[in-house]
Amino acid sequence: MVIIPEGNVEWSGKNINVFPFYMDRYETTQQTYEKITGKNPSFFKGSTRPVEKVNWFEAEKYCQSTGKRLPTEWEWERAAQLRDKVIFSKDLVVDSGWFKGNSEMKTHPVGQKKQNPFGLYDMTGNVWEWTSSDHENGGKVMRGGSWRNSDNSMRPSKRITSLPLYRYHYVGFRCAVSMTHKLKGFDEN
Repeated sequence: MVIIPEGNVEWSGKNINVFPFYMDRYETTQQTYEKITGKNPSFFKGSTRPVEKVNWFEAEKYCQSTGKRLPTEWEWERAAQLRDKVIFSKDLVVDSGWFKGNSEMKTHPVGQKKQNPFGLYDMTGNVWEWTSSDHENGGKVMRGGSWRNSDNSMRPSKRITSLPLYRYHYVGFRCAVSMTHKLKGFDEN
């Protein structure tokens, strides 16, 4: 896990303060998911690929079973930022994420692209990631873009929503932990 320092994200002209927290360095892999749940629902098989076809409830249950939780959408956006201000370019997307232009229309093993300045991998592309946040129009918020989206969907501020029961072969997750939680025994995921 990686420490994400306190910082702000901007939404609808407002600054939202995000307190420091820990976040998994990688998207949850099929190997780690199967080790905990005994199942691998993924369409694109590979032990080091991100688990996908997991609904929101299954993702949250997995995180809780490991002593963690899904991040809020504001935590997720803070973790995806390069600095206090978001910098976005097509070159950055190609270097740091799997998207429609370079993915061959499939997921890839986690950690193959450049890490961001916080030390996190695949914060853009590969799979959309569930967050714990409710969308104002219903459903749960997902962040990050996926292998099937254009480079414009790779912006850290881009969000989509889905009903929490749905499963997609382009949606996965990673877990987070509040700073007040003791981190004894956590692995480097």
